[in-house]
Amino acid sequence: MRIKNRTAIPTRVPSNRPLKVLVVDDQGPVGEIISRVASQSGWKAYHSTSVDRLDERITHDGVDVLMLDYAIDGNPWSPHNGISVLRDLRAKGLNLPAILFSGWTNRIDPREAQELGVITVLEKPLCVQDLRRSLENAARVLPPAAASQSA
Repeated sequence: MRIKNRTAIPTRVPSNRPLKVLVVDDQGPVGEIISRVASQSGWKAYHSTSVDRLDERITHDGVDVLMLDYAIDGNPWSPHNGISVLRDLRAKGLNLPAILFSGWTNRIDPREAQELGVITVLEKPLCVQDLRRSLENAARVLPPAAASQSA
């Protein structure tokens, strides 16, 4: 499916800085590819292979949207996963929209994910068009506070 009206994708906030996305995937090459697609779609993309000090990175870099692998440590049965990471971030007051992706989407409770600010769950292997569409949707749901942050 083609993405319609790609020129209307909001990729900048009113301060005219690019929207920022942080991609977190323990598999470096996967995260790098996702970051490259985001960059080609007009986003300022950051990549991390670890959730260590994630809250500091989000705050320091002014991240607007978080893209997070569900099986962040490579084990979909681990209690430390994308949902638990989002839960921790929310407890710290970081309520940015999130896109969750995984090869184990059947392990994700959609209701809990939505309550934690997940706007889309993508299944690996990722489709570039789905990834772009998810970023478009994320840009549309950004809270007004994110749009007023400076670069």
